[in-house]
Amino acid sequence: MQTKMKDFQQRINSIVKKGSNGQIVMMELPTDTYFSYSSAVIRTLTMKGFDGVYISFQRPLGNVTSLLKQQKINTKNILFLDIASILGEAAGNPQQAVAGMPADINIDELVKAIYTMLDNLRSRKRFIFIDSLTTIALYKPLSEVMRFSEFLSRTVRSHELENVILIFSVAQELAQKKFIRDIAMRVDEVITL
Repeated sequence: MQTKMKDFQQRINSIVKKGSNGQIVMMELPTDTYFSYSSAVIRTLTMKGFDGVYISFQRPLGNVTSLLKQQKINTKNILFLDIASILGEAAGNPQQAVAGMPADINIDELVKAIYTMLDNLRSRKRFIFIDSLTTIALYKPLSEVMRFSEFLSRTVRSHELENVILIFSVAQELAQKKFIRDIAMRVDEVITL
């Protein structure tokens, strides 16, 4: 795994060196090492002076922040959108919900929340990190997942959001699904492990 992680880290560094102006990246990650690779990306971005919005579909906020802190990743310049807790609550697992986000995860409200959070970041170098596009597809119709990813991609590319890197993570085991392939066709780089 160390060789794979080193290669992965080099690819992330290459993306960061290109700058943060409208890049879109999809990471196809194995489920058994999903968080290790995701946290490596967050570490690299924060160490390079990026502030970001971390949208967590896969893990509740407490779990994410705890794991990031265990890996000594500074989270003070990251704003978290904890969708996993909302999804868990909607599925009958009561957890702390995110203030202002409806339990049905309206895609329009989600995009609005991301925009608002980006405006609250101090750095001119910013990122949007979506921890699991495949998880949201379990809860929302594929048309909504596609609309969400297309809207963010189009917005980043049109420079409405200046100096932003958009990163989608997907489970490698599900990467061959048609909707993931459709999204992959619209990104600048796909990192597969």
